[in-house]
Amino acid sequence: MPSGDWQFWVVTGLAAAALLFLTRPMWLPLVGVRKRKQANCPGCPSGEAANTPPRPRHVDLTIGGKRVKR
Repeated sequence: MPSGDWQFWVVTGLAAAALLFLTRPMWLPLVGVRKRKQANCPGCPSGEAANTPPRPRHVDLTIGGKRVKR
């Protein structure tokens, strides 16, 4: 094993970082790190998002580069 070669350590570090990134969903709950819950998440157990209607999306209509009134 070329432990004195700097390229070996760079590639080993990159491989370790990639392994941690790929296994993140498995080990994050084990160390107590949790994602913050968003208030408008549809899967919230509180059902908070189910009580609020979705915001309407407004779109400007154009024909030939000119606005069309609704």
